[in-house]
Amino acid sequence: VPGAAPACPALCTCYVSPPTVSCQASNLSAVPAALPPGARRLFLQNNVIGALRAGAFGPSTVTLWLYSNNISSIQPGTFRHLPALEELDLGDNPHLRALAPDTFQGLWRLQALHLYRCRLASLPSGIFRGLRSLQYLYLQENGLLYLQDDLFADLANLSHLFLHGNRVRALSEGVFRGLASLDRLLLHANRLAAVHRRAFRGLARLTILYLFNNSLAALPGDPLAALPALQFLRLNANPWACDCRARPLWAWFRRTRVSSSPVPCASPPH
Repeated sequence: VPGAAPACPALCTCYVSPPTVSCQASNLSAVPAALPPGARRLFLQNNVIGALRAGAFGPSTVTLWLYSNNISSIQPGTFRHLPALEELDLGDNPHLRALAPDTFQGLWRLQALHLYRCRLASLPSGIFRGLRSLQYLYLQENGLLYLQDDLFADLANLSHLFLHGNRVRALSEGVFRGLASLDRLLLHANRLAAVHRRAFRGLARLTILYLFNNSLAALPGDPLAALPALQFLRLNANPWACDCRARPLWAWFRRTRVSSSPVPCASPPH
């Protein structure tokens, strides 16, 4: 019938306002081939989708949920022609493991990107290039071993960065460069043993910093001095050395009013 609304894909439920296609928990092994082109919300979570291909999603898509699938590959260009996309959830896809540098290229309006529990050991340089609207980035509970300088350099509007539950051992000088709007930085439950004295430089709006449950014995060079807005700090569950190396940290505590967890000493013995 001319002018009729596109048919709703099998195993899915469609809604008119806002235009929504919900195919969650339908045991789908692939994205349905004939999604209504005007759909703004696509809910495809809790399926067994293994691959994402270019052209699968329409340009009207604003919200795309693909979490808890079996995604292991994302074809180049899959997200390139989605200029309206604001939220992309790829979390809990433990077979994903690697991303191409241009995977998210062109997502100028993206505000929230979920990549938690994907077993990512590394992130390629440029992976977040151009994502200037991004406010929330979820990278927790992967296998990330390191974070290179300028990885987040284009994310001037990012307010929340979740990096907890990884295997990062050190924070370099330029790792958080460009994050002028960052409010929350969660780095707990990593393997951090070293933090560069200028690692937090430029994070003028940061109010919450979690560094608990790491391998930190000291914070040489007073890196916390670069955080004028800090309100909540958690440093517990680290092997803190309460010797001369601790002097800058204790001096910082004396001159600030930050709410902090206890910082028990692991050494020296007396």
